Amino acid sequence: MSGRTKGESMDRDALIVAHRLGDCEVPPDEDYAISLISPQDALGVARLTYSVYGDQHPFDYVYDPSEIAQRYASGTQHAVVAKSRQGHVLGMIGIYRCSPWPRLFELAQLMILKNQRSKGMARDLWLQAMERLPDMAQAGAIFGEAVCTHTFSQRMCETTGMIPCGIAMDAILAKAYSDDYRHGDRTSLVLTVKPMLFTPQTVHLPAAYRAAYVDFCARAGLDRQIEASSQATLPESSRVEIIDFEKAACIKVWVHEPGRDLERIVSDLERKAGDDGIVQAVFDLGRPDAPAGIAALNSRGYYFGGFMPYWFETDAVMLQRRRSPSSFQDLRLYGDSVQAVVALAERDQRRVTMRQAGWGEASKG
Repeated sequence: MSGRTKGESMDRDALIVAHRLGDCEVPPDEDYAISLISPQDALGVARLTYSVYGDQHPFDYVYDPSEIAQRYASGTQHAVVAKSRQGHVLGMIGIYRCSPWPRLFELAQLMILKNQRSKGMARDLWLQAMERLPDMAQAGAIFGEAVCTHTFSQRMCETTGMIPCGIAMDAILAKAYSDDYRHGDRTSLVLTVKPMLFTPQTVHLPAAYRAAYVDFCARAGLDRQIEASSQATLPESSRVEIIDFEKAACIKVWVHEPGRDLERIVSDLERKAGDDGIVQAVFDLGRPDAPAGIAALNSRGYYFGGFMPYWFETDAVMLQRRRSPSSFQDLRLYGDSVQAVVALAERDQRRVTMRQAGWGEASKG
């Protein structure tokens, strides 16, 4: 999902001013009812977003009521909202398309006005969303990203059948989740998934990740055949899709086909992400050349981030890297299966950092 392109209509600062997004005051003692989002809720959703993120949300469109209404009307996003009797939007959560496969959705944007957060609203919204929205979207799977600053969202993932599949370290700025935010602070995310499609697949995966992947597939009920890695000859040029979350200093690379230039591509992206940023690379495991591309980035210091079922319709694996090694010391985690994927990421970071190239530098090999 992308935000507004440069030069198109108003920028976020103008939208915030034009729609007076910071002006609405809602009394704290409001009763609420949960319903599907409607076009009339778009301004309330924009105000809710501004109340939570200020002007720092990764996407511009969330400040534009007309574009919010259009996205939900188009079926690319679905949401439930909690509203007061007077029609004020007090909270929301939704699902949106998040990968190259249009039947894959992410459960996200759980937001509640600060003076409405002691009512059980978050749990009610989450349960309603998972009960109603996947069927509306005809989803093949639902992904989730649960913050590690507390365990509520991790526990809700477990309650609604979402299985831990990875850990995105230092993935987002911590501003929306911390009252004592300092510049550069980042928050990690537990990745979870609930498959709703169980088509068998053949995948290609390096030996370092096979045992953990087999265990994950057993927990998720997925039928997968792992092919032995072959010495694939990579083409000169990679075929990639780059998603730059500039406000969050996070760049994602969807590797549709790895090539011999992949390390150069990611070194350029490292420089663009900056000293406090992060780069994540997602590989299509349906391709026999995936292990060769994964090995190339392993040699650059990219380590395990998550197994991503159905990301390309075929499964994927996500690798990640920052300039400085991520610390695994302060994560708040819930459950043994979460601990297992985090331990895999921590071991893998130690394994690959012994031979990595410098951040933003060309490969030494």
